[in-house]
Amino acid sequence: MGPAGIVGGAGLGYGIAKEGLEMADVAMGMKPRRQGIAQVAEPVRNVLEGATFEAGGRVAGPLLAQGAGKLMDLRKIPQNKAAKIVRDAIGPDMPEIVNALKAGQGQGMSAAQATADINSPTFQALIDRATARDPRFLQALEKSQGEVSLNALSKLAGGATAADVRATTEGAKKAVNTITSPMRETALNRANLGKEVARLENMAAELGEQAAAKVQEVRRLMELGDIATANARLGLIKRDLPVGLSKYTYSGELAEKAFGEWSSKAADASLDLGQGARFANEAAGALRSVGIKPLEGAPLVRSLKAVANNPEFAGNDVLTGALKNVSDDIAKWTSSGGVIDARALDAIRKNSVNAAIQQLRPGMDATAQRNLAAGVLSRVKPVLDDAIEAAGGTGYREYLKQHGQMSQKIAEKQLTGEALRLFKTDKNAFVRLVQNESPEAVEKILGPGKYNIALELAENTLAPLEAEAAKVIRNASIKSQVENGQTALKELLLQNMSKFRLPSYLSAVAATTNKGLNILENKIGQKTMATLTEALKTPEGAAQLIESLPAAERNRVLQLLADPVKWGAPTRAAVTGTTTMGVNMLAPDRNVENAFVR
Repeated sequence: MGPAGIVGGAGLGYGIAKEGLEMADVAMGMKPRRQGIAQVAEPVRNVLEGATFEAGGRVAGPLLAQGAGKLMDLRKIPQNKAAKIVRDAIGPDMPEIVNALKAGQGQGMSAAQATADINSPTFQALIDRATARDPRFLQALEKSQGEVSLNALSKLAGGATAADVRATTEGAKKAVNTITSPMRETALNRANLGKEVARLENMAAELGEQAAAKVQEVRRLMELGDIATANARLGLIKRDLPVGLSKYTYSGELAEKAFGEWSSKAADASLDLGQGARFANEAAGALRSVGIKPLEGAPLVRSLKAVANNPEFAGNDVLTGALKNVSDDIAKWTSSGGVIDARALDAIRKNSVNAAIQQLRPGMDATAQRNLAAGVLSRVKPVLDDAIEAAGGTGYREYLKQHGQMSQKIAEKQLTGEALRLFKTDKNAFVRLVQNESPEAVEKILGPGKYNIALELAENTLAPLEAEAAKVIRNASIKSQVENGQTALKELLLQNMSKFRLPSYLSAVAATTNKGLNILENKIGQKTMATLTEALKTPEGAAQLIESLPAAERNRVLQLLADPVKWGAPTRAAVTGTTTMGVNMLAPDRNVENAFVR
């Protein structure tokens, strides 16, 4: 083919390629349509520009066809347009956004949620506008994620409803009592064996006294026998009868009974009573040898008074009043033998201090009363607990420890139940609870001094709560970014449209961002908005859209042809007049310019 054919092929092919790219730019809203003389001049200019490559048409033509064919698939115009809008919305945060989207894939979250930790208001506003076009998706996402969160919290609380949680708590309390009650009963029964020690020791004392009395009775009988014998002899002497007949006299018979039958019975009784006293004393000693002793009330009262008389508590009417109340109850339940029942002391331990606080501070709220009582009980409990253990109630402290630990677990379950309630009714309060901003609420449930949720809850309980709180915070961050990104989003959409496409009345509604965005969305195009809607639902879709071929790649072929330095050897040889088999080293590269292209 001659030069004319070369120019016609290369120039016309080049012109067609550039005109095709021009159409793509217009279709994508990147350029306005040509007006006036430009409608004729520009196509001619493109053909002439192609003609400047002279014989290079044989090489440039195929290159142009390949680049144009690669980049001008009009079916991808909405996708490319959508990708450009997304990339513009992200701006300098591109690496962080892409990494966050990839990390969020397969995690059951939306694209907005995957990137919520990155401060990108325009991007979040774009996602919000795009996905709002598919309310069914948003509703389904909210429902599925809500169910996941409720299931996680319900598992911690022991039920999905308040009634379920309460039933679980009540069942747990019954289980605690079932487990710990035998421990309590064993310890208290053992402590109450001290009452038997007291009874045996009292019995031994009484029998000893009775045995001693019988010994004295024997002695008196012997003395009476001597007196009776002397009296019998004296009577016989007075009657001039032999004294040997005294045993036949009344006095003699009394003497015989005193020396024999009566003294023997008294002596035998003394032996029996003595033996009984020794048995009772040995039995009491055996019990004492294994740590059983009477639980006496008087020493307890003295110990409590010693606490109340501590100068450190001078003027503390609550403490002294509560100690007096406890002391009075101990005295009331102490028997005449000076021993108090261990069960009565256990009940006093539970009830007396609280009753005293209610009497001394009747207007105080329940939580404050409980905290005040805890402070007093810390002084009272050790005295009572030591007394029960010392009386033989081994295991009483262990019972208290086990009961306290298991009750604490129940309290933690109640706290997670409260967290579930707040999650349903007030998510901000839920977040404050989990973030340790509601110590009063925590202390009210877990007990006095237990207000730090991070310290009191086990890791496997706290972690799910923190995860759900993080989701609430994440969604709040998205909402805030969406609100702050509205104006920037409007400007972004304006920049991605040809100015000639803008309606004349847009400036009149520009102050109303939402209304302006509605108009801009319509002008952007349904296909582009549909592409955005579908892609920005999930991290996977958003990442794929972002990583699609950038719009800047459209001009790579033209830039390559416009810069001979970047041409390959065959192309440069064809254009500069050399052959593909060799290069004329005496002829430097020629950069042919067309005046029409300047």
